[in-house]
Amino acid sequence: MKQKFPIIFIILIAVACSKKSEVVNAPLTPKGEITFTDQQMKNMKIEAIELKPATDEISAVGVVSFDENNVVRVFPIVSGSVSTVNVSLGDYVKKGELLATILSTDISTYQRDLNVAKADYDIAEANLNRALELYKAGMLSAKEYAETQKDFSNALSEYTEKKHILELYGGSAEQLDAMFRVVAPRSGYIVERNINEGTQIRTDNSTNIFTISDLQTVWVWANVHESDMAKVKEGDQVTVTTIAYPDKTSVGTIKKISTMLDPASRVIRMRTELNNENGLLKPEMFATVVITSNTSGKILAVSQSALVLENNNYYVMKEIGKNTYAKVQVNTGRKFRYYVEVTDGLALGDSVIVEGSLFAITAYNQKK
Repeated sequence: MKQKFPIIFIILIAVACSKKSEVVNAPLTPKGEITFTDQQMKNMKIEAIELKPATDEISAVGVVSFDENNVVRVFPIVSGSVSTVNVSLGDYVKKGELLATILSTDISTYQRDLNVAKADYDIAEANLNRALELYKAGMLSAKEYAETQKDFSNALSEYTEKKHILELYGGSAEQLDAMFRVVAPRSGYIVERNINEGTQIRTDNSTNIFTISDLQTVWVWANVHESDMAKVKEGDQVTVTTIAYPDKTSVGTIKKISTMLDPASRVIRMRTELNNENGLLKPEMFATVVITSNTSGKILAVSQSALVLENNNYYVMKEIGKNTYAKVQVNTGRKFRYYVEVTDGLALGDSVIVEGSLFAITAYNQKK
């Protein structure tokens, strides 16, 4: 009997260990999944796993600027003193609208020249009419009449020239007031104004007095670091957000990359053109520019919002039936702006929760 007890004891221990092993290796019970109500599903968003472009993304600081192909700078072409300014910064003006007036001695000279030419023209016209009467009466030779016609033609040309010069310089042939009238050469917004009443104007000053742009399109210049130069090229997609409107994005492509590197900051400038019909983008606004390179490579990817980090591992809630989900561990690879590469744990076509995933996993853990 003393020999049988140890043998029976050993057998019992072996049976117990066998049952414990069966419990550890048993497949997941229904606790491995969770079913949500239709009301709960209204607060979640489901998305299918799909192939995404394996694109490099570069973030850069940018600034909004005028579309230089669609802007007009108005320069003074006479010297003088600014008499009136009729527009303010940001005003919309139509082509031909009066922007400002400048009291100018140059205009006074042109108006005086016009008056002299007009007087000569009136005299030449009167002489021509008198010569015509004398010629018809036979009291004037054909040669003398031809010379009178020539004098009239010269006076007319001189008068026309002086009138056009005065109009070119913004003067008025009807109002001899020595005023140079600055008018809008095109319709658009006043985006720069560099004069006030009383400002002294000189023709050798290279500063424009107005800048007009319709702002339907704007340029965004971004600074790309030297280390990222090889990753960008013309045609790459550009996404722009501004501090003023962080929830609004504008999308364009790289139109031009500068050929010169800034020796101090070690950056190169690249430019994109953006549609600005809503007028939200203003010149000199700072912007965040994300450059996405074009590529033909594809990867299996999941939205970043679908991933929940637990104990240094990433998990998602994978759909396995109507309103029913299982917690699945995934291995990730490269990270992009909105999505993450999935190397293991999901397959093409699987659906996961991308909004409300934290709630779903929390509910699953509590049930478990």
